[in-house]
Amino acid sequence: MNEPLQIQGVFDFETGNADGFENWRREVEARLEAIRREWCVPVGRRVRMRLRNFDGDFEGPLELLYPPAAIDRRLPLRLRIERMEVAVADIEQCIVLD
Repeated sequence: MNEPLQIQGVFDFETGNADGFENWRREVEARLEAIRREWCVPVGRRVRMRLRNFDGDFEGPLELLYPPAAIDRRLPLRLRIERMEVAVADIEQCIVLD
């Protein structure tokens, strides 16, 4: 069973952990990687994308518009490329550029 996704990492200021920011960044990257694997989309990467029912390609960073409540591909995942809001089902082709 999939674990619920924590939306925000925790900064640990009280224990004197000097790596708090780096720990937070690793948590964020781990959540993004889990999303990439579950939905098979390169969130956070620069891509060239063709969408169903749209002429032309879109190019730019593929951003996560709303974090999912859990890592479960049955849940809708809303993305953005350029200023276009995109559902995973709308993606016809996606090429990672970086």
